Amino acid sequence: MEPNCDSVFAPAIPTDIHGVKILRKPSDAKLVELGVASWPVWESIPRKFPWKFKKTETMYFLEGKLKVTIDEQQKEEKEVAFELTAGDLVVIPKGMTVVVDVTEAVKKHYYRDSEIVKYESPSKA
Repeated sequence: MEPNCDSVFAPAIPTDIHGVKILRKPSDAKLVELGVASWPVWESIPRKFPWKFKKTETMYFLEGKLKVTIDEQQKEEKEVAFELTAGDLVVIPKGMTVVVDVTEAVKKHYYRDSEIVKYESPSKA
């Protein structure tokens, strides 16, 4: 199943932080419905780095903890930061720039929206 933001969380209502949707402790049934176990796995040791999401990304955290700070240019307040931990299901929108601070080694499943490129044949003159 290719998740979209609406189907990822329905019928639960996620927390929304400047466009980032977070659902704490989704049901096992929801994780199976989304096919989370088949998604690739990403792991990281504690470190801090900037990141720009080139595609909308859905993540399910298996282990660890990290702090995400939204880039100053994408918000109006001084600092918007939130913590993600094991058991969180998260959708971060395409184009968002953040600083990721991995405070405890992280292991997560992730899914990036596919980009569909249409091929158009040259017009015949």
